[in-house]
Parts: sequence; structure tokens; C-alpha cells
Amino acid sequence: MNKNIQNYIALFFIFLFLSGCASAVMGGAATLGLAGVQERSIKDAAIDLEIELLIQDNMFREDTEEMFAAIDVIVIEQRVLLVGNVINDNLRDKAAAIAWETKKVKEVLNEVTINKNLNLVSSAKDARISLNLSGLLIGDSDISDINFSHSVSGQTIYIIGIAENEEELNNVLDHARTIPSVNKVVSHIILRDDPKRKK
Repeated sequence: MNKNIQNYIALFFIFLFLSGCASAVMGGAATLGLAGVQERSIKDAAIDLEIELLIQDNMFREDTEEMFAAIDVIVIEQRVLLVGNVINDNLRDKAAAIAWETKKVKEVLNEVTINKNLNLVSSAKDARISLNLSGLLIGDSDISDINFSHSVSGQTIYIIGIAENEEELNNVLDHARTIPSVNKVVSHIILRDDPKRKK
């Protein structure tokens, strides 16, 4: 059996054990399937998924409604991006603490905001913006869209990923900035040759 296939099978069962639910396993399989063409390695993709599952599980146990349901967790090469809106600073700080306490985490980018005025209309706008951005990135042949992830909160786009060069990075940000109703674009994208990737 091909060694890469053996690795995929082994990692699949690791995710099965870690997640305990079919949806997470399917997400893990998709992550692994894409890892072969991502800037990050299959090993890093597996570590990232493990970190994401652990953080989400701990948030669920801490506060299902006000933390777990309100905060998106994105992990790329052990860099954790937290995006969402909570009702107070204590929840925001606790979410960051949970992320930092998770093994193998190298960096926590806490973009959780405190805004009691966000409502269903705002959430609908965020969803539309997110769909538009995904479509623009997928449709641009000069962008490897699988190397980027984003979350939208309060019409602010937060993007994390690994760009091949400055041109690709700028193309991603330009697409984000052209979407109607976007208030701000926050980039946590790093370049493929960024020294922090080697730490």
C-alpha cells in the first residue's frame, strides 16, 4: 500500500477517535484531502484539526450558548484565529485562555468583539459577505483559495492563511475590500517564506 494512503487512513481514525461525531470526521477527511495541495503539510493539517476540535470542545463545556455558539475558531499551522461577538470581556478573555491552554498552539489571534447591538440583520449581512468572498476567491485563478480561511463579524472580514507571494496576498485583500457593506478587512495572512512558519 502506498505510504501516503496509509497516512491518510491512520489520520482518519485519529480524527474519528478525537471527534466522536460524524460531522467532525467528515470535516477532518475534507481537510486531509485538501492538505495535499495546500501550503501546509498533511501533518500540520492534522495538528490544526486536533487543536480546533479541542478548543471547540472546551468552549462547549465552558459556555455552550454565549461562547461556543458565538465564536468561530480557525486554525492554520497552529495559529488560532478567534472571531465572533460576545456579551462581555470575561467571555472574550476566557475564549483566548482556552485557546492558549491548548497543547501545540503557537499563537492566538483574538478578534472577538463586544457589541450588544449586533442582531439577526447583522448576522445575515455577515453571511452574505462571507459567501461573496468565498465565490470571489474560488473564481480567481491567480489565488489558491484553499490556503485561506475567513470569518465575518459585524461586517468586518477577518482573513487568515498563507500566500505564495505579495501579489496573491494583495489580490485576496482587494477582493475582500470590494464587497458591498464591508466595514473593514483585518488580515492575518502570512507569506509562504515567513520566518514564523519555521518556528
